[in-house]
Amino acid sequence: MGGDNSEREQVQRRQQEQLLKLVTKGFYGELVNYGVAKTDIVAIATHLLGHLSDQELEPSKQDRFYSRLFDLDSIDDRWASEQRLSVDDSVVLRPLDDELLAQVETWLAPAKVRASFVTPYPPTTDGLAAHFASEGCQYFCIEYEGEAVGIIGAENLDQNSRRLEMRKLVGPRKLQGMGIGKRATFAFLHYAFRILEFEKVYIYSTDVNLRNLNLNSQFGFNLEGVLLQELAGEHGRIDILRMGLLRSRWLEIFAG
Repeated sequence: MGGDNSEREQVQRRQQEQLLKLVTKGFYGELVNYGVAKTDIVAIATHLLGHLSDQELEPSKQDRFYSRLFDLDSIDDRWASEQRLSVDDSVVLRPLDDELLAQVETWLAPAKVRASFVTPYPPTTDGLAAHFASEGCQYFCIEYEGEAVGIIGAENLDQNSRRLEMRKLVGPRKLQGMGIGKRATFAFLHYAFRILEFEKVYIYSTDVNLRNLNLNSQFGFNLEGVLLQELAGEHGRIDILRMGLLRSRWLEIFAG
C-alpha cells in the first residue's frame, strides 16, 4: 500500500510540474500580448515573489478547492420530477430546447468564442439542432435568475467506459465572471457523477487560459496531457490541453 501511495504521489507531482510549466507559458504569453517589455517581465517576477512573502506572513485560510463554496447539499435536485437542477436558487440547469438554438448561434458567432472549442460547433441553427440531437450529446440550458444565459453539456457520452467530455458557455459578456459558470459546472458534475453515475468527466482546452485552468483545478480536475501543435490556429499550430476528473475524487472533495 505504501508503495502505491508513493507512486501515486510521484505521478501527481509530475502532473503538477507540467501544469505549472503550462501556466507559466500562458502567463508569459499574456504579458507579451499586453505589450509588456521583456525586460519588465523580470520585474514582474520579483513582484510575484514579494506577494508570495506577503501571503506567508498572512496565510490564507481557504483551501484550493471549491469545497469551501459548494457541497452536495448545495444542489436542489429535482431532476426526477421536473428535470431541473439548481444551485443557490439563482443558477438552474434544464434540458436544452430548440427555441434557444438561435440564441446559442448568436453566442457562438464571435470568432474567438468559436475557436475556444476544440471541435467547433456547427455555424447554423439547423446544424446546431442536429448536433445537439445526435447520439453521444446531452446539453442543458443554463438559467440565471430565470433567464437563459448559456449552455453546458456532454459530448462523447460513452456508456461502456462511463465517461464523457464536458463543454460550457456563458453567452453574455456582462455576466461572465459572476460565478454563474462555477455553479453550472457544479450542477453538471452532480448530474454526471450522482445521476448518471459516470466515473469520469474530461475537458479540452485550446489555450492556456490561466483563469480556466485555476477554475477547473479547484473542482478537482487534473492535467492528463498536452497534445502538442494539435490544431491550426490564427498564428500557427496550437497545443491542446486535456484535464480529467474522477467520480471518486469529486466525492472525496465535496462529500467531506
